Amino acid sequence: MAPTSSTVGERPATKRNRYITSCRPALTAVFALLSAYTHAADDLIPIETFAQLELISSARLSPDGSHFAYLRPIEGRRYIVVQALHSAGKPYVLAPFDNLEYSWLQWANSERIVFAMSFSSKRGITETTETRLLSMRYDATDIAHIIKPGFRDRVGTRIASVQLPAPQIQDDVIDWLPEEPNFILVSVDEDSNGQDEVRKVDIRNGDYDVIRRDTRGIQHWVTDQNHDVRIGYGYDPIRGFVMMYRPIDGDWGQAKDEGWWTSGLMPQAFSADASNVYVMGPNPSGRQSVGMLSIASGDIVETTYTHDSIDATGLVFDPFTNRALGVSYTDDYPRVEYFDEEFKSLQATIDRALPDTINRITSYSDDKRRILIRSFSDVVPGSFYFWDRDEGQMQHVADAMRNLPPEKLASVESHWIDIGDGMRMQMFLTRPTANIDGPVPAVVLPHGGPEARDDRRFWFLSQFLASRGYAVLQPNFRGSTGYGYEYRQAGRQQWGGAMQDDVTTATHWLIDEGIADPERIAIVGWSYGGYAAAMGLIQAPELYRCAVSINGVLNLPRLIADDRQYIGGSVWTKHVGLTEAKSADVSPYHQAERIQEPILVIQAKDDARVHEDQGRNFSKRMKKLKKPIEYVAVDFGGHSMTNEAARLTILKEVEVFLAENMQP
Repeated sequence: MAPTSSTVGERPATKRNRYITSCRPALTAVFALLSAYTHAADDLIPIETFAQLELISSARLSPDGSHFAYLRPIEGRRYIVVQALHSAGKPYVLAPFDNLEYSWLQWANSERIVFAMSFSSKRGITETTETRLLSMRYDATDIAHIIKPGFRDRVGTRIASVQLPAPQIQDDVIDWLPEEPNFILVSVDEDSNGQDEVRKVDIRNGDYDVIRRDTRGIQHWVTDQNHDVRIGYGYDPIRGFVMMYRPIDGDWGQAKDEGWWTSGLMPQAFSADASNVYVMGPNPSGRQSVGMLSIASGDIVETTYTHDSIDATGLVFDPFTNRALGVSYTDDYPRVEYFDEEFKSLQATIDRALPDTINRITSYSDDKRRILIRSFSDVVPGSFYFWDRDEGQMQHVADAMRNLPPEKLASVESHWIDIGDGMRMQMFLTRPTANIDGPVPAVVLPHGGPEARDDRRFWFLSQFLASRGYAVLQPNFRGSTGYGYEYRQAGRQQWGGAMQDDVTTATHWLIDEGIADPERIAIVGWSYGGYAAAMGLIQAPELYRCAVSINGVLNLPRLIADDRQYIGGSVWTKHVGLTEAKSADVSPYHQAERIQEPILVIQAKDDARVHEDQGRNFSKRMKKLKKPIEYVAVDFGGHSMTNEAARLTILKEVEVFLAENMQP
């Protein structure tokens, strides 16, 4: 799927409407502004349709079940919208602030909403991604910045208190304190020293008390079911990974000698009685599993989730109780396996009513009588349902994207192939929507990360390319997450090595299977995938007619130097590059003279993850070498190109570039 800023690294069928009633008039009015599918007159879905942002994201019901809040695009950017569920009145709307984008929202209580914004910035010469945390009344009034700058005493000729700059990351809410609805616990690096304190923040005005001072090497804190801070962990440049914890009736201590910590078990959350902790770590098959650990003995006392071939990805929590409900994982789709009996029963009922999609409980009232559900698949970007358990109705209320009828989209296939070293690679193939006999032009689309993965979910870029007649292959090369520690580890220090070889192997599979026209294959990627696209032209020029790099890593030595400025960067950069090779040897910028085929580089000017000069300087070097290069700068979009204008630019430029360079 599309890369996140931390990386370089949802088909209706004939049974779909079973147990689903039509919307009541009040609900119809509530969601009137979210229009349903309207079929385009032309069989070719317009490019603007694929570029649209989702009509609903970060959707949440208020604790009392009376209001519905979500992010909705208006004029290409996301706004906060709040609507009473059973009222035909106008919704309350909050526009975005300047160049800040809303990233998530959550009800802290039935009166106030806490929301986060993100933007790209600089601290000195260092590019940063910044977040800000605010709150407002449900009617979009009484807006408050709720993370205040701290103060430091300066000693000179007199003692003075100096205000510090605003903390860089402000939206790390570690506990919603349901019994104190006007307060939350937030982990904040107040003085930018690489270690977080814990604040108890009043969401009405930002006033706070520090309940846990910052500690060397600690950037993450975990609370128990009593909302007490009990575990802290993180990275220290001198000591490496560190953890400390506090027994229920004891004092804080370092965990450096604890076998379970040093063996790689990571704390996730506390048990209901606060005496044990959920931890995540490898099982005998090397897959990430979740278990219950006794801190007193250091032993696993219960296996919560384990699978021989699938990694757990995290825990799912109840925001009203801070209680763990289930485990998330991805096979072909992201899913949740609930171990909480009530939610297990709710999920089973939903899946019976909606048997042809993956269904996720996204939000619910505090009494669990009103539930919001998102359903999705490879050809369903997302459909939202409202389940009123008291009235016995489950109602379709909106589709996440307009004018994308499932019958006009392409189903996504899962394939596995051998890649050597005893490993197998999963790939996802999207065939062209048009019925074409014989081999077709194809696009190989490696994902970002590289420690990330693709799955079968609808993605606007792959579906757009399929609608334009291309077969699209997304390989989860070694180094991808979700397939166990050894598979992920096998990609480290294999930039331009085994990871790139896997992409090449996937391309040969397309040809050998008779799917791709061997004379018309392009390689396209985003973030790390943009690096792989450029390296494809360098290392396998006979395979690819052209390449596209979107916010791609094009100068490896520069990336390594930049990343060492960040917390944990010196550890991360040890995974970058190729074993026993200089980083310049596998850097597109430094190997540009080897590129013969055309490449399109699209770069956001405000990308804080892969800096703008990566794309710009690569383009200058290519032009100096008289190599075929097209460079497009996007003013505003960030690393993930989060607004419609940026996405539309990508699709338009890619469509024209491929059409020009993939002719028979």
